[in-house]
Amino acid sequence: IPTPRATLTGHETAVTSVVISAELGLVVSGSINGPVLVHTTFGDLLRSLEAPKDFISPENITLSREGFIVVNYDEGSVAAYTINGKLLRYESHNDNLQCMLLSRDGEYLMTAGNKGIVEVWRTFNLAPLYAFPACNSGIRSLALTHDQKYLLAGLATGSIIVFHIDFNRWHHEYQQRY
Repeated sequence: IPTPRATLTGHETAVTSVVISAELGLVVSGSINGPVLVHTTFGDLLRSLEAPKDFISPENITLSREGFIVVNYDEGSVAAYTINGKLLRYESHNDNLQCMLLSRDGEYLMTAGNKGIVEVWRTFNLAPLYAFPACNSGIRSLALTHDQKYLLAGLATGSIIVFHIDFNRWHHEYQQRY
């Protein structure tokens, strides 16, 4: 019978989100009205990420290969952290976000929620870059194709919308601007 490799402790309420990076050897998790915790894959608690004021319950967490952690708290609040727990930036969004996803290189964050709009942000500074046309219902899930050319949005109505996405567009615009 297989046994658990490790038991990660520290949350006192139900765990709402968890993400793992085998490359980094890290597990990041959040709980209802609780903290976001960073553990090793062996179960050692490394740190607790301090939420910005009025950011209560972590609902979605992403972790990039470079160690950027993005947390979606309730009411659409989003915060970006370094792997060492330093808060880089936070934003309060005007939508109740339901899902988020990072590009493979971790440079871009896609979010979507009840308003049916997929938005693309620059991860490290949470700068909004683009909003796709609104869908006819709320968005519950997002996925990128392996080649990162298409972004799929799962709608509350049961439909799936496929968007063409070109990360190079924002990469070149950003380089020219700065």
